[in-house]
Parts: sequence; C-alpha cells; structure tokens
Amino acid sequence: MAPSEQSWVPPNRPAGIPTTTPDMPPATSTPARRYGKIQDEGAIRQRWLETPTDPTCQIQPSTLTVDDLLIARWRIHTSYNNIPFQVAENAFALGYANRAVYKQTLTQNHAGGELGLAGCENMYDILVGKGLIIAEAMFRSDGPQFSQIARAYMQEVAEPQSLRHFYVCDIVNIDTKRFVEKVLYSSRNDLTWPPVCTAPLIWEYNTPEYQGLLGTRIGKCAVYLVLEIFPRGTYYIARIVTWDENCSFEIRFDIEPIPASLGSTG
Repeated sequence: MAPSEQSWVPPNRPAGIPTTTPDMPPATSTPARRYGKIQDEGAIRQRWLETPTDPTCQIQPSTLTVDDLLIARWRIHTSYNNIPFQVAENAFALGYANRAVYKQTLTQNHAGGELGLAGCENMYDILVGKGLIIAEAMFRSDGPQFSQIARAYMQEVAEPQSLRHFYVCDIVNIDTKRFVEKVLYSSRNDLTWPPVCTAPLIWEYNTPEYQGLLGTRIGKCAVYLVLEIFPRGTYYIARIVTWDENCSFEIRFDIEPIPASLGSTG
C-alpha cells in the first residue's frame, strides 16, 4: 500500500527544551549509577542507538507491512482522528495539526496455542502521521513486536524516517509504572506521584534518569522503534519528556539525528 498525503506542520521546539543536545558520549562521560539494573539495561540500549558496531545489538530494520498482517489474519479497523486529548496540548505545541487528519488503527488477533498463551489477545491501538507515532494501547502475547507494527502503519502515511516524536498514552505496563511512580517520581528526586507540578519534566540524554527510562519496557519499545526505522548510529532518542494527566502517566520520546561527535563513539 502506497503512502498517502498527510496534512503536516513542521514541529517547533516548545519552550523549556534546550536548543542543543548535551554532547556527552558515554565513552568520555558515564552517568552515576543511581537506579541499578534498570539503568544498566537503558545504558545498553543507549549504546545500541549510538554505536553501529556494537555486537550485542541484534535488532534489524523491520520489513513488516500491513499486507503481511492481513495475510496473517489480524483484525484491522482504521479511522481518521485528532490527537488523543492526553497528549494533545503537548503535541500541538510541537506544531502538529489540531484536526482529525491522523490515521488511527486498532489491530487485534488471538495469540497462538502455546501453553499459557492460548486465548490471550494481541492488541495495538496506534495513531500515525508524518513525524508522529502515538500508542494508545499495546498488549502483546506473541507475534510481531509493537515497534514492527507501528513502523508498518507509519509507512502507510509517510516515510518512516520522518519520525521525530513517539508518544505513549496512559501507561499501564507494570514495569514502567513501578519505575516512574515509585522510583523516578520519588523523594530521591524531590518529586512525588502524582506530581505537585503538572508541567512536563524533561529527562536529558545520558543522565541516570534518561537511562532508567530507556531500561523500562516502554523505553525499550522506543529504542526498538528507532532501530527498526533508522540505520544504526544515525538517529537516537535525544530526550524523554514525562507528565501526569489526571493521574495517568504520559511519555514522549524525541528522535533526532545523532550529533557528529556522538556518532564517532562506535
């Protein structure tokens, strides 16, 4: 299926986000280890994005298409909608259109018959537009990864390498929620959950908090999405933005070209 034209406004950097990314390659600047194993996992994935020669990364560019899903008998329902309210204000500040021009697809099928999976359901609710992927739901028991399916839908409306922002709404993943609500938003960072301040918090590249978030299940999904769209060592997650919307956790990953000096770490 060929990509269709999509209404598009080039994103503007909102107030509060610096105009340059800290140029701190891990080879010369290693963040303090504040969050244990989950930060270690994030540091590994940070390295995968930056270093095309790292032999521990096995993630390859995805070739999955929507036609492949149809052949595999996934149930697919598509409509055009506005950006979900939970992240709308944030996305509009980046320049995305406040109109129902984004392709939203609910994708479902039942898991295979392996022990413990039979009868479970795989479900993804994904909204895409040029530069943008928003996940409203992702539940996987088996089959393709979220990142592969999201890239396939992105390809239907725009070149996947136009991706600059990846949002996840109302996160319910236990691993990610536990880290955010019990560890990240805690007294050790002079924060609480729910937060007293409703303004989004920006977690800069190559900090302990950034690495901790990359080490969560949702953070790993973001890393795999970048690795399956861009050649390794060309684009990375420049920063992660988090906030609370009615006691629900929202997150945004900013995807940018790797600075020249950072790209030389491989």
